[in-house]
Amino acid sequence: MIGQRAQLVDRIIGSLCSHQTRMTMNNKLPALLLIALSATAQGQTTGSINVPAPVKAAFAKRFPKAEGPKWEMEDKKDFEADFKQDGNKWSACFAPDGAWLETEHAINTDALPEAVRKTIAAKYADHKLKEAEQAETPKGTVYEVEFAKGEHEMEVVFSADGTVVKMKEENEDGEKDEKDEKD
Repeated sequence: MIGQRAQLVDRIIGSLCSHQTRMTMNNKLPALLLIALSATAQGQTTGSINVPAPVKAAFAKRFPKAEGPKWEMEDKKDFEADFKQDGNKWSACFAPDGAWLETEHAINTDALPEAVRKTIAAKYADHKLKEAEQAETPKGTVYEVEFAKGEHEMEVVFSADGTVVKMKEENEDGEKDEKDEKD
């Protein structure tokens, strides 16, 4: 592959440059090839991020059975890993210093606490329940439920006792606007 690229570069240079220039360029060809290959390699790793060692260590300690973590930035400052554990999909979020912030995994709606199901029946009976997740944080466990009503989508966060903690509604731009129910 490298030999083919060198021949191609040599042909291009040959068609564009005089013999004297080609002699000078041939001396620089290995360096040019190295730069070109480096640029190609960089282009293939565009989606990766540099996960700090404290984050990796905290993740490994908290999730020793995790399989295939894929890292991304969450809110431009924290690190989120999507992974499988015991056959289920999970995500976990960590601060740059390795502090654990949150873990989420999908659950069946019948696994929601009864108090949450009662609140859903009372307040959101006219909405279609799309999915539910259980989220653990240092403050405790909450349940994130995504609803749809026509074109309108929203996510409601419930405490285990059925209290609405937060609501995120999708605006016209497809972004979610957050509302704390305490306010």
